[in-house]
Amino acid sequence: MSKNHVNQQASDLPSLKSLYNRSSLTAILLSVLMVGVVMASLGVSKLLTMAQMNLTLVARSASVAIEVAVYFDDREIIQEQLAQLLPGADVQKALLVYPDHSEYEAWHIEEGNQLTRVKQQLLQRFLKPVSANVSFQNEQLATLKLWHNGEQILRFLMTGSMALIVSLLTTALVILLVTRRLHELLSRPLLELASVTARVRTERDFSLRVSRSKIAEIDSLRVDFNALLDELGQWQGTMESINQHLQYHANHDALTGLANRFFFEKTFQRGIEHAEKNQYELAILYLDGNDFKLINDTYGHATGDEVLKVMSQRIKSAIRETDLVARVGGDEFCVLLNHLSDTDEVLALQREIAMAVNGPMTLSSQEVIDISMSIGSARYPKDGKTLDALLHAADYAMYQAKQHEKNHKKHYHAD
Repeated sequence: MSKNHVNQQASDLPSLKSLYNRSSLTAILLSVLMVGVVMASLGVSKLLTMAQMNLTLVARSASVAIEVAVYFDDREIIQEQLAQLLPGADVQKALLVYPDHSEYEAWHIEEGNQLTRVKQQLLQRFLKPVSANVSFQNEQLATLKLWHNGEQILRFLMTGSMALIVSLLTTALVILLVTRRLHELLSRPLLELASVTARVRTERDFSLRVSRSKIAEIDSLRVDFNALLDELGQWQGTMESINQHLQYHANHDALTGLANRFFFEKTFQRGIEHAEKNQYELAILYLDGNDFKLINDTYGHATGDEVLKVMSQRIKSAIRETDLVARVGGDEFCVLLNHLSDTDEVLALQREIAMAVNGPMTLSSQEVIDISMSIGSARYPKDGKTLDALLHAADYAMYQAKQHEKNHKKHYHAD
């Protein structure tokens, strides 16, 4: 074998340096690739989970914001409220599904901000629409469904891909340091966002805020999320005010401000339970205005309303703090008397109310008229054990007083 042939065979073999470099490069690339794949998978999974949680929070918040508008079927207000809440929440569209399976597209993103069809189909494989019930006073009105737009998610995915490509071109040590740093920068604000989201969801505390992030995209999300919490806090205050307003009008008469029949019935049931527990009596007074129709026909309904207000004020001034007066009809009032000791106390209270109500009244026109009421009473449990029975007995006693006394200040007990 010639020397030249031996040298030729030797030159065909890889050198130690090239083998080492090739192996090291392969190991580094494989390690970086594996780490990159794992980190990318974890990041995407976490990002999709957070996106789903964020959309769920947005759906619940939006359902609370529009519940009153849905209750009154005011679609213009629904669109306005969703237009304030959804543009910064990375939502593609919002759909209302009613109990009869009819659908109404309440909001959708502008055409210029939508992703391409291919990207949307790709995101829909991983991100599912979320639903939230829209209910008002324990009544389900509709279901709000939101779809992801995915613009921010794709932005994060593109940023991660670029970071992975750059990391493949660097050394394993630099890649490790960058990966750790990137993981810290990404995970800390996202975890904080998840923590704040969970606390807002569980504690209903809209004063919480996410701290500033060093990554522009996440910081932009923080700004939008904090702004959303501001809006939700304002909506919460508005809804509480509306609920208080609705609750007040549900329990009170609009003209006189007294309790209405619904509130009177609830209070009566509680009064019966308390009376049975503490072994005392209660009574109901039924009051009806005398010649009220004549006042309406003579002076007009505005004057009639004025008379009703004066009657309600006089009745209220004559009863005790523990009693309740309610307007139950046009010129009909009921008084619930609690903590009674005997029949004489009922009669004494009837006289005080009659003395307070019956008498002259100066109208806004400065004309003076006489107003009076007939009063009947019924005691629990002597005259009845239910509200209907007591009202019937008190109404009968009032009718007898009206028929026999003709607007005089004399009242009869039901028995």
